[in-house]
Amino acid sequence: MNLIDTNGITRILRNRLRLTEDYYLAPDVVDESELAQLVHGGQIPRRVQHLAELDTFDMVVYLDQYKRILNAYGGRSFYNMTGFGDVSILAGIHAVTAHSGRQGRLFNSGPIVVFTDDGPLTNKINQEFANNGTVSIKPTANIT
Repeated sequence: MNLIDTNGITRILRNRLRLTEDYYLAPDVVDESELAQLVHGGQIPRRVQHLAELDTFDMVVYLDQYKRILNAYGGRSFYNMTGFGDVSILAGIHAVTAHSGRQGRLFNSGPIVVFTDDGPLTNKINQEFANNGTVSIKPTANIT
């Protein structure tokens, strides 16, 4: 499963990428991507889907983890409304892996790859999922 952050959406829109794989957006990143779409123009490709629409997405787990992560990490601002996409990505990973047999594996669909150039998000992912080995991070330049 491929997750992308707002930087990934911006790269897709700026470069008018024709995606060869499916990508998913965490709930708050969906909202941020709408703003990126207004700024950069173009349409978000059909291969970019909403994570919350997956059958394996557990909204109860998502909200519980969102609350926990929101209180555990800094780097967000209610005044500027920034940093919530990172929280949403982390909570989203928990929400799709909550009921799988092995955390990070989605009913044999492979590992979770987060495409981001965001250093603080990378650090948070490493802190949250360091022990499971199935969540990896790649730069947005690797979005195909």
